Amino acid sequence: MRIAVLLIALFVSGGVAGVQEKLRAEDSRAIQSCIKEKESDEGAELCIGIIADKCLDTPEGQSMHGHADCYRREQLVWDDILNETYRRLQGSFEGKLKTQLRDVQRAWIEARKLQCDFYADVIQGSLAIPTSASCMNTETARRAIYLLSILNI
Repeated sequence: MRIAVLLIALFVSGGVAGVQEKLRAEDSRAIQSCIKEKESDEGAELCIGIIADKCLDTPEGQSMHGHADCYRREQLVWDDILNETYRRLQGSFEGKLKTQLRDVQRAWIEARKLQCDFYADVIQGSLAIPTSASCMNTETARRAIYLLSILNI
């Protein structure tokens, strides 16, 4: 069931374009190191794009679909951080707080989808593909950083 939900989420978010990228250990290490180096919540936002931006400069990142794949590659890392942080928060909360966190997270997932779909609809055409992927990456990263800040309270 969990795998089916993940596959649906990837499809809806545009995460299935050709071959699905897998989380790369070196990407994860780079972002994790950046977060630790920046320490503050505001500083951690400077880590958004460090994988995608390098990827965009490669031959593979030059097409519209290549751009989108670069953003999706980075999003895998942020999504992994977000999910692990969410799991840890859920384990630290009980009762009402646990339920509220779940409800807020579900609302955020829907809001992220609506926001990124809106951008894609405004842009239209082939540029909508990387724009939507960039939005998904950025919003996922911001949410991961936010949840990390709650975890560190």
